[in-house]
Amino acid sequence: MPTSCYELLDGTLSPVTRAETLTRWRTGDGAFWIDASELSGAEFGELLDELGVSGLLKRRSLEVGRSTTVIAVPKGTVAEWTLFTGDTEVQRGHGGALCLERLLLTLELQPTHKGGSIGEDLKQLELERVTLSGLLCALLLIHAQVTARVTRDLRSELLAMAEEMDRDPQSVDTADLEELKHRVVLTNAVADEQREAFDLLPHASSAGFDPESCTGPLGFVRTLAAANERLADRNVARVDNLLRRAQDYKTEILNGRLAVLTVISAIFMPLTLLAGIWGMNFQHMPELDEPFAYYGALSLMATIALVGAWIFYKRGWFD
Repeated sequence: MPTSCYELLDGTLSPVTRAETLTRWRTGDGAFWIDASELSGAEFGELLDELGVSGLLKRRSLEVGRSTTVIAVPKGTVAEWTLFTGDTEVQRGHGGALCLERLLLTLELQPTHKGGSIGEDLKQLELERVTLSGLLCALLLIHAQVTARVTRDLRSELLAMAEEMDRDPQSVDTADLEELKHRVVLTNAVADEQREAFDLLPHASSAGFDPESCTGPLGFVRTLAAANERLADRNVARVDNLLRRAQDYKTEILNGRLAVLTVISAIFMPLTLLAGIWGMNFQHMPELDEPFAYYGALSLMATIALVGAWIFYKRGWFD
């Protein structure tokens, strides 16, 4: 089974084999972190059996990917949170952690969005003398930072689109706005659920997770999650405003076209009336016998059309 195992020794992480991790953990020799992100569901279940995990902890660990939750029992804590996955397209995924005494077991259902390996991300954090509880906070911080990056990227995209719409409302396609709104709503959902999960962690004390030992890091993670949620909410408001502006612009164009049709109809309505009168099949219509009646009728129609157009122009219907 492909797993990455590390021993937490003097506050630093050292790679160890899976067999050594399980053997020494059972004998109480050392604290360890097992990253089981590459395991299948069946392999993950087998690993839990090897660790002697049963009951609620096992059931909830195997259900990672179905909800966002934090559950604590005396023997350990199970935490699950949403995260971003995919390198080319932002998608929603789930991560989970099982905290036992002297053991942290983590699981991500998909690779983290725009990230390298977890080990590389941890090195960038420059952790010093970390505990297992602090290590979990560091992993949560990585995911919160990814959420912050995705949310800020969306904000930049929204602001650029707003500037483009200010310059030329026709340059922004409604389909692009709808696609952007989908990503904004997805980001909002991830940020919201991360905040909910992270806010529960201070109350999830167990033999495997001690919130009191990582008050500072956990507080920072919660603060970043709250900031992500606020920014995601503002992005939702921004994209809704852009959609309203696009719809208002389309409505304005439609109203302008209807106004033109109304003006044309109003101008030609008297002409239609005259044509209807002179088209009647009466035997005695004196004006039809006048030598210049045809030219007079055309002149009258042209005068009515021009006067009507001038009146509409003066009243601003052509603006």
